[in-house]
Amino acid sequence: MRKKDITPNEARNETEIFTELQKLCCSPGYIHAIAYFCWRDNLIRFAGDQITEDDVQHQYSHAQLLRSEISTLIGLMAKGNIDTSIPKPATLQNYIDQSEALLHEMHMSLQKPWLAAFEVMARNPGKANHIDPFSTAEGLREPIFYGGESAYNFQYEELALRKYSADGDWLGSHVGFSIDEACIVARKLGELQMQKLLGLREAMLKLHPDQWTFLPGFVFGAHELEGPTGFSFEKIERILVAFIVDPKKANASFSSLSAFNETNAAPIIKAVNGSYILLQHYSLLEALYEAPFFWMAADKSYAATASKNRGAFAEQFLADRFICVFGPQHVFQNVDIYKGKDRVTEADVLVVYGDRAIVVQAKSKRLTIEARKGNDLQLKDDFKKAIHDAYDQALLCSEALLDQEYRFVLPSGDEIGFPKRPAKIFPVCSVSDHFPALAAQARQFLKVRATDNVQPPVITDVFFLDVLTEILETPLHFLNYLALRAKFDKRLLVNQELTNLGYHLKHNLWLEDQYDMVNLGDDFTSSLDIAMSARRLGVPGERTPKGILTRFDGTPIGKLISEFETSAIPELVGLGMLFLQLGSDTAKHINRGIDRLVRSAADDGQPHDISFPSDADKSGFTIHVNSLLEEVARERLSAHCRIRKYDTKSDVWYGLLLAPGTGDIRGALAIEGNWKADANMEKALAAWPKKPMVPVKTLSRGALRKKIGRNEPCPCGSGKKYKRCCLDRS
Repeated sequence: MRKKDITPNEARNETEIFTELQKLCCSPGYIHAIAYFCWRDNLIRFAGDQITEDDVQHQYSHAQLLRSEISTLIGLMAKGNIDTSIPKPATLQNYIDQSEALLHEMHMSLQKPWLAAFEVMARNPGKANHIDPFSTAEGLREPIFYGGESAYNFQYEELALRKYSADGDWLGSHVGFSIDEACIVARKLGELQMQKLLGLREAMLKLHPDQWTFLPGFVFGAHELEGPTGFSFEKIERILVAFIVDPKKANASFSSLSAFNETNAAPIIKAVNGSYILLQHYSLLEALYEAPFFWMAADKSYAATASKNRGAFAEQFLADRFICVFGPQHVFQNVDIYKGKDRVTEADVLVVYGDRAIVVQAKSKRLTIEARKGNDLQLKDDFKKAIHDAYDQALLCSEALLDQEYRFVLPSGDEIGFPKRPAKIFPVCSVSDHFPALAAQARQFLKVRATDNVQPPVITDVFFLDVLTEILETPLHFLNYLALRAKFDKRLLVNQELTNLGYHLKHNLWLEDQYDMVNLGDDFTSSLDIAMSARRLGVPGERTPKGILTRFDGTPIGKLISEFETSAIPELVGLGMLFLQLGSDTAKHINRGIDRLVRSAADDGQPHDISFPSDADKSGFTIHVNSLLEEVARERLSAHCRIRKYDTKSDVWYGLLLAPGTGDIRGALAIEGNWKADANMEKALAAWPKKPMVPVKTLSRGALRKKIGRNEPCPCGSGKKYKRCCLDRS
């Protein structure tokens, strides 16, 4: 049976496939097949001056093997004697074909629980017989194995340096090297392997085809790292030996797909001739981040200290990353929350910006082997300890933020003063290690208790928050993402949170009402992958993806958003987020309107204004441009906003006062409160000069194409006839 013909129904059980795959991986010279897969599927090739999205698209092809699949092949090979003799080309091709077919069959086999559930529902389509195939550990084994990595390779190195910075004495006395030294060796080894792989193709052309192999690109000696690292041969050997798989154990623990695979923790292979083999450099960096903790945890006299340092690392790292976005004056760490004299709970990190707040709770928990194997109770217990407990704590903190009776006390003893309690609070729960299929598990097991003030949580890890704070490096862009992520929480189906962010950078994470659920593919992260590599590794590529981050460059809205972020005035935060959520055509139209108002007020010296209601969230805004005395101008703006809010039955209406000519902000306000009928407002509305507004939704691409009569009100909201306003520009 060919690979493409195998379906979940026809696939054998997992044990049979695993046994056959192990036999194949222990074949003579099989390591050369793995070397080929690593060369084909782990490298990004580009020919131009910069990496483009087309260059990385092959990484998301179903024809490629995932790193977890290649790691499985390496782990199974390590269960036997590793033979490095080069097989004949036909034999090597057979190894490759069989490996791909068996791994595909394994994938189909893991989907059997889904198929069984779907068949039951097909036979009994009533609601009473609805079965969620992802509600059990067995059903989640597929996304746990195939969900992909949560971290970029360079993140493991960067974060390992911080994770073990307080454990230097233990590492020095017990393993003979520091985490800094280990990271340098790993980095220089990666550079060495890249040099070898780049020259490999040319070297192979000089050989007979029977001798062609990619394995030399992954083989190295400790002496080759002496010059690049500046370390002694003995120091380098000591570091390499710490990550060598033990041939005597023959990876005995790796008895099933979900069992512990020693080659993940010790990915370096010691060859018979004394050289070393590292097939996946990513695995070494991941081991560098994770393995030292287990070394220290095995030392009973130091285990408690190691755990304490691990937790402190996560909290400090997240605080530092949020400071990069919001500034130190808006970020607080280890905040004790009191009601009266009683300490109620603690916030690991609290961000207060304008009338928005972010509550971050971090946990240092991992998914256990038993959960990976399909133990339902263990999976749910792991999730509770890693995520749900953190969410419950974040919820307590969030609710306390809304109540004036609670005090927020810093480690210094000082209290945080709130000029105004936050109107919107975003809980964020983070784990400090890779937690497979975290998005899928959160969707299944998290009991969300959201309100108008407390938004649904973002469930993620330190790696994603590192990326998020790197790419969305300004407060409004960051808060806008959290707001949209909360708004469409249950309608997004993804393998990992990076996919949501990748989609957001291109499409502003906006979903039309007709879609109940959208399944986003991992390839949406391609521009994000390039941007992170460009920023952190200096790879030639676009550092800022074109889209949500660039569309307002050089526009009136872009200028206003920059001023909003500088001021952090609560009223401006909400308006800034409303601006960021505008569609492209709507934004262009409003930009033209603001530009016209600012110029007209400078030319004729008269007050000008424009108003737009937004049906999406029962809000809107009014912009006044005039040179009136500030007190008079603010009073007029306030009255106008109250009328507009009442007329449109909105819950919030923003007002912005700009200076003629420059468009600089003179003042801002927000009128908030659920709409209710008011006799006085009815009288004021009746007396107010009639001037039509243009709903934001009518400024869509389709609406703008509709023919507008010359004598109809101009859609820019000026109140003038179309022929006397924007007709010529159109």
